[in-house]
Amino acid sequence: MLASFLDSEVIGETLAIMEELSGYGFSKAKIAASSALSSILNMLDSENKGFQQQAIRIMYNLSFSGEVCPRMLSLRCIPKLLPFFKDRTLLRYCIYILKNLCDTEEGRKSVSETKGCLSSVAEILETGNNEEQEHALAVLVSLCSQHVDYCKLIMREHEEIMGSLFYISQNGNDKGKESALELFYLLKDVDIAVNKNCPEPNINNSCRDSNSHDREEKKPLKRSTFLKKLSQFSKSSSHATKSKR
Repeated sequence: MLASFLDSEVIGETLAIMEELSGYGFSKAKIAASSALSSILNMLDSENKGFQQQAIRIMYNLSFSGEVCPRMLSLRCIPKLLPFFKDRTLLRYCIYILKNLCDTEEGRKSVSETKGCLSSVAEILETGNNEEQEHALAVLVSLCSQHVDYCKLIMREHEEIMGSLFYISQNGNDKGKESALELFYLLKDVDIAVNKNCPEPNINNSCRDSNSHDREEKKPLKRSTFLKKLSQFSKSSSHATKSKR
């Protein structure tokens, strides 16, 4: 009944009710099972910003349900969300929706294959606040920790990402700092594997010997390399600042 009202003159009131209901676990699957979800997504194509905001908040609530996420993905929700990454009032909701969708392989695949999606996420590392950066990093870590190809894709399309990871590792919130370091290690391992022509690089132990002792020996080297890189980056940034002065 409520879904039918989304095509009437009481759209705003109906969306308000839907938003309230979507916050309760028992309602999420029922909303997704009805025709409401499709109508809610169509609201993103409307010219009414208020309706768009309500629709995105509903999707945000629904995305916390593992049952609902596949349904959202089947309706191609990610391409519809991308334009709203430019809206500072809605970015927090949009990136969190992506984070929740990436809990599934289908979601990770959709994020990687949707044109402009990875670029929008990577841009948040440069322009977002601490919370937004944290969720953007969670999206990228969820991709890179699952498949080497996702690491290669990110490195190929976003060469400047290491600079962003350095900045967040120093200035982000606690979770952001942790995720920035984790993503660096994932990307670095794959980069080493590719450069050494490993046939099947493993995202956890790329190009390392199978002997556990050798793996333990290499762990400090990896961190040392990273710290050296951070030091070099810091010095170059400091020099650039002095030059400008």
